[in-house]
Amino acid sequence: MYIKLIIFLVVLNVVSTSSPFDWLKFKRHYNKHYKSATEEAKRKQIFLENVNRIHTYERLHPNATFTLGINHLTDRRIEELVSHSKHYIKPHTENMESSLKPIHLPDSFDWRTKGVISPVKDQGITGDVEAFVSVEVVESLHAIQTGQLIEGSIARVADCCPQPVDPFLCIMKLGGICSAADYPTPTGQCIPNQCTPFAHFDKIMRLKNRDENTMMQLVGYGKTSSGDLFWICKNSWGASWGEAGYIRILRGQNTCGIASYVVQVA
Repeated sequence: MYIKLIIFLVVLNVVSTSSPFDWLKFKRHYNKHYKSATEEAKRKQIFLENVNRIHTYERLHPNATFTLGINHLTDRRIEELVSHSKHYIKPHTENMESSLKPIHLPDSFDWRTKGVISPVKDQGITGDVEAFVSVEVVESLHAIQTGQLIEGSIARVADCCPQPVDPFLCIMKLGGICSAADYPTPTGQCIPNQCTPFAHFDKIMRLKNRDENTMMQLVGYGKTSSGDLFWICKNSWGASWGEAGYIRILRGQNTCGIASYVVQVA
């Protein structure tokens, strides 16, 4: 499975699986409510299957480079999450460049330490991942350029750039992104002049693409104490997913197709 910038996993370490974290505690901890007893029974069964999968993996792979655990998505099957992430459509080549100039880079770098990355958000099961990631990329670009981090309106992009429209080209044609304060919630219809964009970009640069099906924001890279190189990526499944909403993935090996399709705006 190839993805844009990062892979996603159903269960990453949030709560240690060695603790007595049963179904009732799971529901209380994540404030879970279901429409019917039938739905709850279904979710409980999936939860138990995923917990068993976690324990089985830990037993079979004691030296794995990552750990598994319980989070708010543990009552979902991987197929459900994949089905709601396979919306990304490869963009047209309009206004795009296919190469970047090589420069000398430090061994590690993390934009989170520079105050240009907004808080992790939760798109929900049916959320528009393209709207989340594209807005976060542009708001970070604006923060890097101006020193001012303003959260962009995901709602406006969701209204005006519905799938399968390419979000970056759409944002460019809209004149940029508005602030979340000016356009806080989706209206179900595009109202382009409802707000004034505060951030925009003029170019989209891309690398070679393959068969991507989700998006994340690349915010940094580094190296572990054992010498493993990794990328740092920001997801939109809430702060209880992965490492406070982020994930590290092996760098230099195109793991999960992470380098197969990369977009940069400028």
